[in-house]
Amino acid sequence: MRFEAEHILLQNTFLGDLQIRYYGIIIVFAMIVAAYVASRLAASRKMNPDHVWGGLTWAIFPGIIGARLWFILFPPIGLTAGCSDPNSTAVCMDTAWFFQNFFNTTNGAIAVWNGGLHLFGAVIGGGLGAWLYTSRFHNPISRVFHYIFLPIAIPLTFIGWLISAGIQRARGAEVEPYHIPKFEPEFPDQGISMLPWLDIAAVVLPLAQAIGRWANYINQELYGLPTGSTFWGITIDSGKRVGEYSSLVEYPADTLFHPIFLYESLWNAAAFVVLYVLYTRHKNRFLPGDFFLIYLMQYSVIRFLLEFLRIEVAYIPGTTINSSQVATVIIFIVALGIYIWRGREGRRANAAAEHAKLEPVTE
Repeated sequence: MRFEAEHILLQNTFLGDLQIRYYGIIIVFAMIVAAYVASRLAASRKMNPDHVWGGLTWAIFPGIIGARLWFILFPPIGLTAGCSDPNSTAVCMDTAWFFQNFFNTTNGAIAVWNGGLHLFGAVIGGGLGAWLYTSRFHNPISRVFHYIFLPIAIPLTFIGWLISAGIQRARGAEVEPYHIPKFEPEFPDQGISMLPWLDIAAVVLPLAQAIGRWANYINQELYGLPTGSTFWGITIDSGKRVGEYSSLVEYPADTLFHPIFLYESLWNAAAFVVLYVLYTRHKNRFLPGDFFLIYLMQYSVIRFLLEFLRIEVAYIPGTTINSSQVATVIIFIVALGIYIWRGREGRRANAAAEHAKLEPVTE
């Protein structure tokens, strides 16, 4: 399987002054597809599918912050190559550099539009946002934002009322008086149980990743070591290569590299199918939250293995230890430990009792 370098032409296009980034389109498409499947799964369990879209809304912003923060805390070797070589002409873009150039709109910490997001940070940040959405803090946070945006909401709603009032008068109908928007919570003050929603997220996250990884192909990133004499691989433009692999003398333009994005995409697609079947046919054999633990374990395995093929490795600062592999080992051990501990008294019997308490979840 061979992908030609001409795919670089698909990276961006322009409509006047509007630049369309296909990377962003693919990521947004992946989120929408995954959220749609999640809403269908929720509806099939008599759970309110609106919470899927609400939780996603709350997860996006902290997810982006978390993804960027992880990236600048553990920058890939391609950015830090010049840090240890005083004779290097490359800019040492380590963690300190990112914070010193925080507002640099080209490559600084805030420049998320130029790439530099990490999945681990996105999951942590997005998970925090989703937890806040389901927690008892939902209404207090919503109330704060309601009053922050009230100065904007008042004129907009007043204009809408004027239009509506004009139409009603033209029809001879009675015009209702204008009311300033008030915060009226529809969310339970005590919050809702997060575990059933984590299970649904665990099923659809691999689907989103399987689709989203093709954005890495568009940007010519997430590639691995040269494939040697094997027939599969992708060609990478010299401007997108890092380190020794940027030399067209040692590594000509037709050099093939491991398509790590493809390996991970295929793994995630298979994981989605397996988790989907287990959830739809055998859900009552698992405790609430088990699917999320399984998701963490299965992804830790493939990510740990693929790190051996990656070129742009992110090390723990001051060491030669792969930060992603350390994180995956910790995540796998913790998730496996929790999974075993929760099922110590018999998973199947306990699962039936727990689901009897939670279903139907109609919040």
